[in-house]
Formats: sequence, C-alpha cells, structure tokens
Amino acid sequence: MTIVSLTVDAARPEELAEFWAALLGWRQSGASVQPTAEDGCEFGLYFVRETAAKSHKNRLHLDLASHTPANQREIVAHAQNLGARPLDLGQGDVPWVVLADPEGNEFCVLEPRPEYATTGALAALVVDSRDPGALAAFWSVLIGWPVTSAHPQITGLRSASGRGPAIEFLLSKDSKHGPNRVRPALRLPGALAAAADPEGNEYSTQS
Repeated sequence: MTIVSLTVDAARPEELAEFWAALLGWRQSGASVQPTAEDGCEFGLYFVRETAAKSHKNRLHLDLASHTPANQREIVAHAQNLGARPLDLGQGDVPWVVLADPEGNEFCVLEPRPEYATTGALAALVVDSRDPGALAAFWSVLIGWPVTSAHPQITGLRSASGRGPAIEFLLSKDSKHGPNRVRPALRLPGALAAAADPEGNEYSTQS
C-alpha cells in the first residue's frame, strides 16, 4: 500500500492548488498538484470542494524544508506574496515560521535541519497524536515505511527510497473535531473504501 495523495478540502480547490503549486514548485493540473521528478516526493496534493468552513486547527499539516536561514526567509516571503499569512498558535519564540494558506490551513517553514536536507520542498507531513509511537507503528505497517526516529514527543517514518518527506507523529493533547480536512489517499488492490486509523484520522483507499 502506498500514499497516492493528500486530499485537502477547499472552498476554491483550483485556486488553492495554484497557491501550493507555486509555493512548492510543483506542477498543477486543475485541482491536482504533483511533485516534479527531481523533488522525490511520492505523493501529490488533491483539492476537493467543501462548503463547510474550517473551524479548528488541522490535525495534519505540512512542514516545508529550507537550506539556509536566507532560504527560509525567501520561502516565507514567497508564501506571503502568494497569499499566506502569519499565524500565532501559541508557539512562542521558535526558529520555524508558522503560516496559514489562503484558506487557513496551517503549515510551517522550518529552519535548516540536516535531517531534511534531501527531502525536497516538503520536510514532513505532521500528524497530531495522543500516542505518537503507537500511531507511527500502525502507519509503518500500513504503508511500509520504516520508523526512522523515535522520541517521546515525536516519532517519524521515511520511505525506504530515502527520498521525499517524512511522516511525523507529534504528541498533542488537542481533541479531534469532526472529519479531518487533510487526509491521505492510499493505493491498494481491491475496491474503493474509506477507513480511519486508531486515533480516528480518516484515509481513503483506491485500486
């Protein structure tokens, strides 16, 4: 089983796809955004129309990689020129920058970190979790990505290819409120289906 895409609810799918394609340097086709071959990410972004307004912090968000402090500043400035805005989630004085895309979806632009030097534009898909180790173990078996880092606060997976972003499960006490607006779509043999992981995070499957 592999991750095909991240499905993202949006009031204006094609406009939000345009934002993310420009920010990541990926290719846009309608409401779909796909990584370039050079990037190495194994999944794209697919935006679907949802009329309900966003009301809570997303349990899944993207972290963007940077290579130097100047590059981090450039990415932040580029994101804001495209329509992102600074966001205060109570993070305090931290070296990364928290932003919201034009529809309020949270994302971070990380300071340079060696572990993300080869990930491409995305450093990680971050998932809030009450038990990071247990949830990472579930997803490791589900998608076949090995656990590459394990700490009480955060546990990470990375594709065996060594390319593309990590998936990181971050300790959080926040409660889940309704369906996730960002959720993985997985490819596996068989019929289309919807499912949820042990903490209720929805994912879909397709053949």
